[in-house]
Amino acid sequence: MKKILVVEDEIIIAEGLRLFLQKNDYKAVIASNADSAIERLGEEEFEGVICDINLQEKINGIEIIQNHHELDKHGPVIFLTAYSNQQVMKDAEEVSPYAYIIKPFNNQQLLTTLNLAIKNNQRAPVKNFQDESLLRDLSQREKEILQELATGKTNKDIADSLYISRYTVDTHVKNIKDKLNLSKKGELIHFVLSNKAG
Repeated sequence: MKKILVVEDEIIIAEGLRLFLQKNDYKAVIASNADSAIERLGEEEFEGVICDINLQEKINGIEIIQNHHELDKHGPVIFLTAYSNQQVMKDAEEVSPYAYIIKPFNNQQLLTTLNLAIKNNQRAPVKNFQDESLLRDLSQREKEILQELATGKTNKDIADSLYISRYTVDTHVKNIKDKLNLSKKGELIHFVLSNKAG
């Protein structure tokens, strides 16, 4: 049974998620506040994290993930939020979550997203580049997208193959260009082709 950390301060939502995930072969560990979430992330390993952004505390879910989450130890992150404003989305994107889902959400949609996040996270790491140190500042998701770009896929093709939105891919491509100090997509393609192994 896969173990998932659910960071959610609304007890009814947290308990509902726990029961739903349990029925679908997941063991949900509930952290109802920031201190509990930080403690769990420090002491345990998970296959994924479902994290509410607004915890009504001094720090929010984004800050918890930014400072205490490790992809190889805790799995991919899915943010839950009642807020869909641009600044919240921008802040969330900084920590490269797998997805964010707006409340109120559909349990089946969340389950599908979680299943895909875990499946995609189990893929082999990027091995197609001569000098992997060039990629050290990229998140695992950004490396996956860079690898997909290396095969000649468009952003739409990548979105389809990774089961994420085109907007999410566009955002990741922008972040990749920023981190690699490239200004145009053409420069990014040149970088990919120049640094491919073999």
